[in-house]
Amino acid sequence: MALEEKKYDHLIELGGSDYEIVDGEPDIRGWKVKNEAGQLIGEVDDLLFDPHSQQVRYLIVDLNDTDLVVEENKKILVPIGLASLYDGKRIQASNDETYVTPPVEPINHSVIFTVDEIPTEEPATDYLYNPADDGEVVIISVNEDQLIRLPDYQKDHVGPETELSIRQVFEGTGDVGFVVSASSYDSTEFYNHYHFSEDTFYSRGQQTNSLPSDQALRTRRVAARYDKGNGRESGTLDNNDEV
Repeated sequence: MALEEKKYDHLIELGGSDYEIVDGEPDIRGWKVKNEAGQLIGEVDDLLFDPHSQQVRYLIVDLNDTDLVVEENKKILVPIGLASLYDGKRIQASNDETYVTPPVEPINHSVIFTVDEIPTEEPATDYLYNPADDGEVVIISVNEDQLIRLPDYQKDHVGPETELSIRQVFEGTGDVGFVVSASSYDSTEFYNHYHFSEDTFYSRGQQTNSLPSDQALRTRRVAARYDKGNGRESGTLDNNDEV
């Protein structure tokens, strides 16, 4: 049986599962997704996560109503480490750092200009889209060509070839039509990559090149809804659990 015909269910959708977002983290399903130029990419349809490690691996993004020219009714997977979450309280600076939105200066009514006295300024040429203008929004660095080349998401069919294709599209490796071989997929190492750093996502874009060394002790972003008789409250997960 060909690889693309097999059923892969090692990653599952959050919606309809026995899991939920851990307390204190936002449920971003339904949030707008835009690129760094402010173009609408789509919206977060769901999250795809590993129930064994209890870590989110991908955002499922629905491309309906996108500003770019792509196939209709297409959904794509975006590795969580390549997305930045904004909640309307932070803005994106030109040096890729984030900082708290400054207070608005009050209007000085003692200074009144006539039309001829209003000083003129050169129009800004270095404008960068400000996610704070949108409130709750997820930002990913992606262009139209990448959206076209990314494989169409199919539930229970996210196998090695699909995941490798996604990585190559976002890294800019492999020509159009490049055939991906599953033989280069190492299931024990694949997710030890900055593409899957949840800390990047929840810290709003402070990207790292590798996952923290204490990965097993990190706070999990997805927690079990149902306690399976282990004596803890439902909906919680100890940071020191073995996964």
